Amino acid sequence: MKENENHENSYIPAGERIPVKRLVSKRDIGIEAFELVNGNLMLEATLLDPYHLIRLNIHINPNTKEIVHAKSEFGNHPHAACPLVAAKATSLIGLKIERGITRKVSERIGGSEGCIHLRELTLETINFAATALIGYDEGFGLMSRDFNLLDEQKKFELSKHLLNNSCYVYKT
Repeated sequence: MKENENHENSYIPAGERIPVKRLVSKRDIGIEAFELVNGNLMLEATLLDPYHLIRLNIHINPNTKEIVHAKSEFGNHPHAACPLVAAKATSLIGLKIERGITRKVSERIGGSEGCIHLRELTLETINFAATALIGYDEGFGLMSRDFNLLDEQKKFELSKHLLNNSCYVYKT
């Protein structure tokens, strides 16, 4: 079989060389959302790469959109001082999932007194929480399948006040 004739590389034009690449690293962020028996939204998030294993647990009261519990843990870290920043997660308690939260998170757990990786994980988790909360105030529940089954225009009308200017679809 000639170069580029196997089906795996059939998208490479004849005569061109297959690019050689070597995987050097990977970072995964995983987030799971749960509804607790008290009605709160709990998010368990993990950032994993060759140097880090950071876990974050956040509870949000969906009625007030307020973070009522936050805890982080550094299971793997490049420096002995890294776990000292884990306690900063508790400073998220009291924040509301609303416009301006990105700046507040950065102030509380980012910068030279914080950790860029914990900040990144927190912001991804809060973005996911905001998605899970869409439709909640209209009675649909957390991450509601019923909300997701609505036609596109109805979903847009119900969520536009929350997502105004957050992306191309919701620009005003």
